[in-house]
Amino acid sequence: MGNVIRMDLYRLLRSLSFKVCLIIVAVMSFIVGPIAKISYTITEKLAQSAENKDELLENLGKWPTEFHLGNIIADELGTICTAVFLLCIVYFCFADIQHGYIKNVAGQLPSRGHTIISKFIVSQFTLVIFYAVEIGMSVVGQLIVGKSAKADMLYTGMDGEPDKVFGMGAAFAELGLKWLLLACLCALILLFTTGIGSNVAGTIVAILCGAGFTGLAYSGITAGLNKLFKFKDFELSRYMPDSLYRSNLNEEGLMLNALIVGVVALVLLLYCTTKLYNKKDIK
Repeated sequence: MGNVIRMDLYRLLRSLSFKVCLIIVAVMSFIVGPIAKISYTITEKLAQSAENKDELLENLGKWPTEFHLGNIIADELGTICTAVFLLCIVYFCFADIQHGYIKNVAGQLPSRGHTIISKFIVSQFTLVIFYAVEIGMSVVGQLIVGKSAKADMLYTGMDGEPDKVFGMGAAFAELGLKWLLLACLCALILLFTTGIGSNVAGTIVAILCGAGFTGLAYSGITAGLNKLFKFKDFELSRYMPDSLYRSNLNEEGLMLNALIVGVVALVLLLYCTTKLYNKKDIK
């Protein structure tokens, strides 16, 4: 099993798709700070040239000189970066099937279904790299525009900002749960690309879940279920991994939901994928 994981990892690190996707995530994470600074500067100049400049400048406020490290850690990869990451997993998972690699390792494992576990482990290693690059480049992007990092050890409330400020403890708790939910999406990709053997289906799932296009479907299904069963407060999005992943779990009180949904979905998806792939072997 160890040899198969090492081979999968080698195959991932050597692949062009991994390098391209990682560069995209790095660039997208880095430019957030500079773009915000450019937008602020342009808005400030336009406000200064307006007749009611005092009112506009007061509403605009001063450029913040600090950023909260906890907020960056607690945040998800972002819409585009999440979709890019999942597409990277699609290319990686389907490559061995496409090129016949899986046939060469058949004698090293009790069943081909064990390769599912190998791919999942490597996908989580990939997630480590993507998260590290995303957090690192986001910090660099903020520092480059003159901000200084502020690491709040405890929850600090609103702190005069429009968004919630995460202490480091809450930030890492949020990160851990979003990691679990993103692992569920990796397992879902495995189900389609390897279990079913369709990179097209895997790509569609990666784009829909990564970019958040499933929200409208969840809203429609929720409306139908509430009308059919007379539910009052039921929301399907509160029990779906991709929707929870894009939520502010701590602030919205969804941390327990995320933990339960993440564990149950991950176990079921990996079990079903392994069984399905083993049945394909028998055929």
